[in-house]
Amino acid sequence: MKLLLIKTSSYGDIIHCFPALSYLRQKFPDAQIDWVVEGRCSSLLQALPGVDNLLIVESRKWRKAPRKSRKEFVAFKKQLQSTQYDIAFDLQGNIKSGLLLGLTKATKKIGFGWGSLPEWPNGLFTNGKVTPPPGKNIREDYLFLVQSAFGEQNPCSEEEVVFALSEEEKRYLESLSDKSFRVLVAPGANWPNKELPFAKLLKTLEEIASEKETFFYFSWGTEREKELSQKLSDHFSGQAIVLDRLSLPLLQNVMRQMDLVVAMDSLLLHLCGTTKTASLSFFGPSRAAKYGPLARISHQHSSRFGQTDLPGDKERPEGRVKLTLPRGYLKSDGETDGQSGRTVGEKCGLGPQHRFIQKECPYGVIFEGRCPKLRSCKTGACLKGD
Repeated sequence: MKLLLIKTSSYGDIIHCFPALSYLRQKFPDAQIDWVVEGRCSSLLQALPGVDNLLIVESRKWRKAPRKSRKEFVAFKKQLQSTQYDIAFDLQGNIKSGLLLGLTKATKKIGFGWGSLPEWPNGLFTNGKVTPPPGKNIREDYLFLVQSAFGEQNPCSEEEVVFALSEEEKRYLESLSDKSFRVLVAPGANWPNKELPFAKLLKTLEEIASEKETFFYFSWGTEREKELSQKLSDHFSGQAIVLDRLSLPLLQNVMRQMDLVVAMDSLLLHLCGTTKTASLSFFGPSRAAKYGPLARISHQHSSRFGQTDLPGDKERPEGRVKLTLPRGYLKSDGETDGQSGRTVGEKCGLGPQHRFIQKECPYGVIFEGRCPKLRSCKTGACLKGD
């Protein structure tokens, strides 16, 4: 069996496809499974077990300089067509991935149905179309598409991923201090409207530190995030460090050593979902039910929304602490308190460890996945408001 996955970008979206890859590898342990990916997003897959070959696309480069890139594109096309795939899965659903799918010699070309396509022309390149049921997590959507090719609909579950590290990265990992309660904080997100305001994030971290002796590790990906991380670290002088800029495989292994990851709806939250580490995340212009770490849902809260059990590693019961969250934040897609109408959600993925706080749009915009005003909203009031 020869199978091809097409999911070219971005990092977070690629991580969402890991359950689909895991399903294929378990069902066909001896199959050849290849992946088409943009070069800028290939490092994570290079360290991921289960993928046999990466077919690297450089679409931006090819579009900017088509003549200079002609030989490179021809070489890619030759590599892509050198294998007669039994099934090619287009998990991207846009025009670009459709064109890539059209270049393959796959017998079956499976993609999203007309009603669920991000870009409708993609449907012209598929000979098998699947429309996932509404209301599911994005990881379940990808898995449903893949399983449908084999007439199966098994429950989706995420398995812990262990990325390969270089010897230098292993030494860095071993150099990290073994503190009693370790919390990795990822304060940034790709879009500012997905970020918690500094004062509110700081208050949340202070509450965590007040309940238990805590050491914070601040991670960053851009210079702006680095400055924010440094500002937070300075506040917890002696109880925090700003990490170096780490590769994603190394950062994921660092997360595996943590007791808790605090993050926005961002790449690092999705990366945390591939570990057994607890997470606390904040959602506003996107839905935790759609994009949060894959989970069963359970609920544990007080009627006043005062004390909330903050999950710790099952193997380390001393890692459990009580966390008093900012009163205005305890809202999710879960149960509703009869007096205030607020809710607090608790996500349970690899263990009962993923918690999210979901804020609603104060302007009444309703959405299932991402707010249509995510990039254009000038106030970001869902997370930044009172």
